Amino acid sequence: MRYADGSATAGDYNPTTSASATPSGPEVRKRASMLVALAAVLVALALSPLAIGLAIALVLYELCERPYAWTAHRMSPGVAAALISCAVFVAVIGPLFWLGYHLSVRLPAVLAAFSAFNASQSGGSAAGLAAQLQAQFAGAGSAIADGLPGLLPSVARNTALALVNWSIALLGLYYLLGAASTSWRRFARALPLSPVGVETLRIRFHDVTHGIFLGSLLSAAVQGAAIGIGFRLAGLPDPLFWGACAAIATLVPVVGNALVWAPALLLVILRQQYAGAIAIGVFGGFLPPVIDRVVRANISRRVGSVHPMITLVGALVGVRFAGVAGLILGPIALAMFFALIDVYDKEYV
Repeated sequence: MRYADGSATAGDYNPTTSASATPSGPEVRKRASMLVALAAVLVALALSPLAIGLAIALVLYELCERPYAWTAHRMSPGVAAALISCAVFVAVIGPLFWLGYHLSVRLPAVLAAFSAFNASQSGGSAAGLAAQLQAQFAGAGSAIADGLPGLLPSVARNTALALVNWSIALLGLYYLLGAASTSWRRFARALPLSPVGVETLRIRFHDVTHGIFLGSLLSAAVQGAAIGIGFRLAGLPDPLFWGACAAIATLVPVVGNALVWAPALLLVILRQQYAGAIAIGVFGGFLPPVIDRVVRANISRRVGSVHPMITLVGALVGVRFAGVAGLILGPIALAMFFALIDVYDKEYV
């Protein structure tokens, strides 16, 4: 499109037609590269609060690429992308709603069990380890109640940030499903690597993502099964339900499935059921960390060729910066860093 005087609009920009008026040479190309790099740094700083959501979108795309391709062959691409995005939303939110509902149903019974035991001990004097734990539990409960008002603003802020990041992730997934192929080609041309090196990084990212994701899910499931067995051996009710709760809680940073088995261990000790306490201690406290190291590391190594130390260190660092998502994002980022070093070594060193 041109104006009446014959001048071109911004949409008519064509570098080939204005080559004679555009300075060229290595120095000019270097300055242009520096300008693009500076702009990229500024954009990255501006988007840093949403970086976790964008990274989750990339991971979700790698996990949903094949289901989307299968669905897009049977319906329009836009509908397929919306359907896959909704399915991911249900897969993430569904277990949380299920857990919240069933916990709300069972929580009164759990509190009643602790209250009943406390009432039975109030008339007499409990001795030994049970008495010590009862006193420490009462002190810890008082300390938590006193510190709770100060924690609420932090919890609310982190929850709001998590909701924003997951919203960005789902929205980014929807757009990536429809435009990732063309966007990747444009991004790949900007990388200072050969086509073979770029393709190597793409395949590596695909394999690492699937390996870390499958390893994390299988590890959580096996840990939940072990804790459910411990509840069954201890004679506690609903071992299947509490095992499922432990599997979901495994994805919670720092405390993990101790949210499930630690109160149960405390209860059976207070009841002086020491055989049950040993069962829960073994199947809840001892076995899950071993299962996590073995299952997560082996699945990640077999599926994604990820070294066990990368899986462990990446998860620990990722949790610090990205919370729950860091369990997957951390190992992926660390593995891709070493993959980039390997490609650079082969092409330049």
